[in-house]
Amino acid sequence: MKYNTKLSADLIRVVPVSKNEWEFEFLRLDGRVYDVLYSAIDALEAGDRNKAVKEFQLLIEGFPEFLDAYHHLAMAYDEMGKHDQALGLWQVAAEIGKNAFPDSFNPKKHRLPWADLENRQFLRVYHAWGLELLNMDTLGAVKVFREMLSINPNDNKGIRALAIDCYFRLGKPEKVVSLCRRYRSDTMEQVLYGRPLALFQLGQFEDAKAALQNAINCLPNVASELLKKTHRPPAGLNPQCVTVGGADQAFQYWQDQGQYWKKTDGALEFLSSVLKGK
Repeated sequence: MKYNTKLSADLIRVVPVSKNEWEFEFLRLDGRVYDVLYSAIDALEAGDRNKAVKEFQLLIEGFPEFLDAYHHLAMAYDEMGKHDQALGLWQVAAEIGKNAFPDSFNPKKHRLPWADLENRQFLRVYHAWGLELLNMDTLGAVKVFREMLSINPNDNKGIRALAIDCYFRLGKPEKVVSLCRRYRSDTMEQVLYGRPLALFQLGQFEDAKAALQNAINCLPNVASELLKKTHRPPAGLNPQCVTVGGADQAFQYWQDQGQYWKKTDGALEFLSSVLKGK
């Protein structure tokens, strides 16, 4: 099925609501349309994928601007193993959203806050598209994540962790340090432990030590997990929900970012020495 990604401003547009904040407007979507969406989501969660897919498809045919319909249809396809179709839908939805921005919107100074409910449709599909790119095109993924952090700096989706992962993949520790500086009071494990690792890679050992001591003070289990010879998932591990400071958080950080510590010569030894010093 072919999709038109350049829709009329009568269907979808992005407009200013204050000096720096903007919001999406979906001019035809009303409560009845959302009721159909929620019905399809319920069917998907109940395991009736065929019914859900049919309802999502009908929504897209009738309301091609409905980004959430694309998003949930893509998730349904992904669950069914139709990954190429899911990928295509996320790309289409991301392009529809991007094309709705007027030339006057400047992502470096204008904001699209998550707090505005109408913006969440685009932020969800753009996030999903970035995640798909992460498996294929790291430069493309980090471009998406960087733009999301610019237009929604409060980062309600944890995009900063994904951007840090991209920068380590690309061998750009200076970018990690710069990003972590923007979230200097953050207690997210990727930020807390990403900063000292990046500083260590840059040879800024005293700063790395201070940053690492802070990380250990906040999340000591992560340091312990990184130094283990054998890594076993804790009982009841749920990738969708972690316990702050818990063994599950530490294990998932090792799964996601441990490779960068291991590949950095001397980093684990440095961590061990700082931990023993504590």
